[in-house]
Amino acid sequence: MNRLPIADSFESVQVSLCRIRLTALVFLLASSLIFSEVSLGQNSEDLFDNNEMLDLKLAFAFKEVKKSKEKSSRFPSILTYQGDEFLDSIDVEVRARGNFRRQKCAFPPLKLRIKKKNRVGGIFESHKNLKLVLPCSSSDQYDQLVVKEFLAYKLYEVVNPYFFKTRLINLELTDLSGKSPKTYHVKGILIEDDKMVADRFDAKLVKDLQLSPFRVYDSVGIRHDFFQMMISNTDWSTMAQHNITMMAINQYQYIPLPYDFDMSGLVDAPYSTVSELLSIQSVRERLYRGICWKPELFDFTRQEFLRIEPEVWQVFENNAQYLSPNEVARQKKYLEEFFEILKDDKKFQTEIVNKCRG
Repeated sequence: MNRLPIADSFESVQVSLCRIRLTALVFLLASSLIFSEVSLGQNSEDLFDNNEMLDLKLAFAFKEVKKSKEKSSRFPSILTYQGDEFLDSIDVEVRARGNFRRQKCAFPPLKLRIKKKNRVGGIFESHKNLKLVLPCSSSDQYDQLVVKEFLAYKLYEVVNPYFFKTRLINLELTDLSGKSPKTYHVKGILIEDDKMVADRFDAKLVKDLQLSPFRVYDSVGIRHDFFQMMISNTDWSTMAQHNITMMAINQYQYIPLPYDFDMSGLVDAPYSTVSELLSIQSVRERLYRGICWKPELFDFTRQEFLRIEPEVWQVFENNAQYLSPNEVARQKKYLEEFFEILKDDKKFQTEIVNKCRG
């Protein structure tokens, strides 16, 4: 057998090793590129995919934002949040929204806008616009009101398939109005934009239309009406679209999307009031304000609410951790009183069926 000289043999080995290393390097680079392409192609976790409370930081000049009444007036800010491994921040624009809380509260409800280039690759990627509910002031009492309003949103998810997605947040909120910044730590609620809900259901939003309640999709409409009584909320109107966004799923059927539950008995805010036109004196007094649907639909919805009662209590328990022990006991008793009405034939007839409108 012919043997190569030792020197030639050593050089041959070196060449072979170089080729192996080069092949390995090419493989690693190719694998890295493939992995990167796969990673970029995958959607990161969405803001509303996680039910854990989210920590955020936001700073802006309160006075400047509150006094501006033009919807086109937006003020730049930076939103900081906890990413997968480290803190992340994005540029946002804020403006005040709403009426009552905007005028009466230290912290106005906000609308956030995030430009597409600023939200790529994070939990806010799909969300051009978001609503942000804030407490009326920085006291623990008002934080509890925010939690109870959040509970109302989560309860509605059990009642109806058409709803706004929400997430509870811990917010470090800084006011830049004065000579020196002032920081508050409060609870808040992030709410998905109306258009996002419509897109989820391949529907269209209906604005500024005085709509007869009888044009609402009946099985959805009556569930909405029962829910509003469950949380004892009278601060809504289908016809005037007050605290309701209306969504059309076809030419003839409309879906109500309720929001702003701070005037409900469940939340029981110190500033809450009831209309002088109603027969009740307190927001804690329940009054059914739904329309008169067919008797069989009343009976069906009654049974449906009794069927989902365990789910209602599960949602309640999941969010009770954010309430004080006294509030947990108080709100549990309050919700139990609603189900007692449903379980009693006489009460159901007297307090719901006989109180319907139209």
